[in-house]
Amino acid sequence: MLNTFRASRSNIVVWIIVILLIGGLTGLGISTGGGGGQSVARVGDQRIEANAYARALDQELRAISTQVGRPLTMTEARQFGIDRVVLLRLINDATLDGEAQRRGLSAGDAAVHAMVLATPAFRGISGDFDREAYAFALERTGLSPSEFEELLRAEAARELIAGSLQSAVAMPAVAGDTLLGYAGETRRFDWMALDAGLLPEPVPAPSDAEIAAFYDANPDRYMHPETRRITYALLEPETLAATIEPPEDELRAAYAAAADRYDIPERRIADRIGFGAAEEAAAALARIEAGEIDFDALAAERGLTSETIDQGELAPGDLSPEAAEAVFGAAEPGVLGPVPTPLGPSLYRLNAILAARQTPFEDAREELRAERALAAARAMISDETAAVEDLIAGGARIEEIVAESDFTQGAIDLDATTTGGLADDPAFREAAESAETGTETDLVELASGGVLTLRVDAVEPPAPIPLDEARTTVAADWTAEETARRLQALAEGYKTELEGGLGLPELAERLGRPLQAAGPIARNAPLPEAPQGLVAAMFAAEPGGVAVLPATGGAVLAQVAEVRPFDRAGPAAAEVIANVEGQLRLQAAEDALALTVQALQAQAAVTVDQPLVEQVLAQFP
Repeated sequence: MLNTFRASRSNIVVWIIVILLIGGLTGLGISTGGGGGQSVARVGDQRIEANAYARALDQELRAISTQVGRPLTMTEARQFGIDRVVLLRLINDATLDGEAQRRGLSAGDAAVHAMVLATPAFRGISGDFDREAYAFALERTGLSPSEFEELLRAEAARELIAGSLQSAVAMPAVAGDTLLGYAGETRRFDWMALDAGLLPEPVPAPSDAEIAAFYDANPDRYMHPETRRITYALLEPETLAATIEPPEDELRAAYAAAADRYDIPERRIADRIGFGAAEEAAAALARIEAGEIDFDALAAERGLTSETIDQGELAPGDLSPEAAEAVFGAAEPGVLGPVPTPLGPSLYRLNAILAARQTPFEDAREELRAERALAAARAMISDETAAVEDLIAGGARIEEIVAESDFTQGAIDLDATTTGGLADDPAFREAAESAETGTETDLVELASGGVLTLRVDAVEPPAPIPLDEARTTVAADWTAEETARRLQALAEGYKTELEGGLGLPELAERLGRPLQAAGPIARNAPLPEAPQGLVAAMFAAEPGGVAVLPATGGAVLAQVAEVRPFDRAGPAAAEVIANVEGQLRLQAAEDALALTVQALQAQAAVTVDQPLVEQVLAQFP
């Protein structure tokens, strides 16, 4: 109720938004005038007219549409409850209007006049109030100046009522101290995982009786999932491609067009360090040649990383003429330079020489044939799709489709755990899960570029896995749970030692197990590496307290090492305290106003004409 009421408080700015944004209500068949009309709701003697509700709804929809970047339909608005929020806002306003009338509160003409003059939307080019701009803005909404000013007067009276209720609200200091003490506390703690190696003796294999009892006690763990038995007709590009032999001249033309793949010039792998002057580059080269520094150390000295100096694989055309001559003129790897470049004098380190590589047409032919055949197959699939769609529309079964096309038939038993092949294709799985039993689906486009139609022949509901079939799994599960149970009992014994004064670090050293340390950490902070529930358990424990938690295949033993209360004298504490106390005051003030309005509504009785509300809503697109 609080958040809804807080959002319901009217404001002069809201009405200016109405004036500037409303423009389409007349097209909805709803009058925007402020005169009489039917009431969608009443609060005592206060009426909320249909056109006022329509105006408020339109304003809200336009504001939300601006935020989401597209028009919001009334259907969507109702799904989010926007229609109810707006009506509640108007009911709350009407409640305060009634209370203002009962108390005889009203804003004077001077106050209303000042609000009108202060509104930026009503100012002209000079920055002063412009009566023509005022009249034009109101004319667009269908409101007369007197009607609009009455809206301002009512809003001012509501603010008087709300302000008088909220101004006296105060929160005791203990409220902020309690909240900060809870939320601002941090803790350090240690924890240790216990494994099966700590047990005095290995867990024995379960007996037949224990396996049967565990199986009976956990029926949901040993179930075959729902299974859909599916027949499909599939056409994959690769299947067709294997039957296609592109013409020789087409392959030779493709080879010529792919010269960058099959005729690769010599390339060289190099690093580069740039300098501001040739003398500086020459001095650096002299240091390298004298053995005072190597190329990588020189780069680091200049604040450069290996990624920064790496030039990758270079072809002659990737470099300036001078740099190409130096880099490609070298007979072996080494440091070259100084070399003039458009970026300044540089030293290059030639790391490797990659010889030119030319692939003859005969060696590239099979790769080109596969590519061209696959492209042709995709075109054939596109052509054949229309014919198969006609067959499906005519009621053809999968067996008939396969007989009259290049599609191949297959079958699959699909459940939630099925993986591999078609089961991994999201489009196939979606179609399989939504298909009606016994009916061929429309063609489905697969991620591979293929298409298929499928038929669900049967849906087998979940069924228990027979014990004989599940025996190995049940035995493993029993062993895991028995191991965890024994480790938790062992941990309880260690807990007694820790509560008697032994430290967890000493226990971890004695047991030869690693100790994990965490914190200082707040109670709501994430700790991904820790077992679930560990942080909550440590904040629930007393200082120095110990907790035993279950973990996968074992148990966890943890102990609070330090509790740090919220530091009220810390560098940022003053701002945090002020923010918390301000939020508490605001919350209490809004709660007080909301509760008062609820009480006034209970006294005045609220009625809603739902059929009329529906009529208003129906006129929105």
